[in-house]
Amino acid sequence: MKFFMCVNYEEDPPVAPSTYISPPFPPPLCMYYRWIDTEMRDWAVTKICERGRRAWASLDLKERRAKAEAEEKAEEKREREEYCVEQRAMIDEMLKQSREEELRLAEVYRQRQEARDAERERKKERARAAKAAEEAGDGKEKYPRWTQ
Repeated sequence: MKFFMCVNYEEDPPVAPSTYISPPFPPPLCMYYRWIDTEMRDWAVTKICERGRRAWASLDLKERRAKAEAEEKAEEKREREEYCVEQRAMIDEMLKQSREEELRLAEVYRQRQEARDAERERKKERARAAKAAEEAGDGKEKYPRWTQ
């Protein structure tokens, strides 16, 4: 597009030949310019509209991707929480079964110990009875009766 500009307008500011030498001072007096051509050609309008459409589509795509990622993260978090709940329930069930098994085994061991103690007591009683019979015996035979 065409435009008017002031005679004192400078497109590029003056550049110093060295860092120790300052550029000419004062800077340009006027930075005025005005567009002459305000009408745009069809191809320019189409190009600008297409750029805008692509920019909005890209923005929409980014928003949709961000939303999809957020939903995916929320779904993963929910699944992880469900998995943790299931695992905790399974662990609790296993602990309960373990305690029941421990109680059952303790009862079995107690019964076995009682049976061993009863058997030992029976054998001790039998030995006491034999000893008492030997002491009370008349001594007719060479060997005690229970060994014959």
